[in-house]
Amino acid sequence: MSLLKKMLGKSPQMNLESSNTLLVGLWNPHSKYSKTRHNIGADILEHFIVQNSVEIKLDKSGIFKTGTLIINENRVDVVIPMVSMNKSGESLKAYLKYKEISPENILIIHDDIDLAFGRLRLKKGSSHGGHNGIKSINSHLGTIEYFRLKVGVGRPPKDIDPAAFVLSKFYNNETEEVEFLIDDSIDILKTFVIDKEAAIKEASERRIIDVV
Repeated sequence: MSLLKKMLGKSPQMNLESSNTLLVGLWNPHSKYSKTRHNIGADILEHFIVQNSVEIKLDKSGIFKTGTLIINENRVDVVIPMVSMNKSGESLKAYLKYKEISPENILIIHDDIDLAFGRLRLKKGSSHGGHNGIKSINSHLGTIEYFRLKVGVGRPPKDIDPAAFVLSKFYNNETEEVEFLIDDSIDILKTFVIDKEAAIKEASERRIIDVV
């Protein structure tokens, strides 16, 4: 039985809190990884948090930060893990321990090396695609039936190791597009809270400016 199914079956005495939507941005929190391709998920969520003036607090466990806001009468919780990318599932499991939320209301935002730079894809229940943060979440939650906003960071040149590429910063000629990408992703997060199918369509139709 998955963690989420076990949670939903817990006794009322546990006083579980309910949430309409949970948004999670993946990253490596160490300062040396700031603004790298691998951190784009948390960067998007951080901008969403600032834009909506969400008060963020570090949990007493020290392994995640969280906050809450309301969008069109829907409660939205945001979580940023404070552990390495490869341990993202530990943070999410700890957060969900006393929360009542179904997998289809969870949205993980993360980089995708197999998606062209600047493209977006929103889908549920897909393969981890080699992403270690998603592997960790799948393992700790015991399900893949949650949503993911995949943010395309592009494939590396043939002479660059993919692991090193995702830990590198965006090229100078990409930085302007990254700003637009973050803004467009935030719009999709807001749409997701209200209408998941519309958000899926919005993500699929995202187009990039010419990178020169």
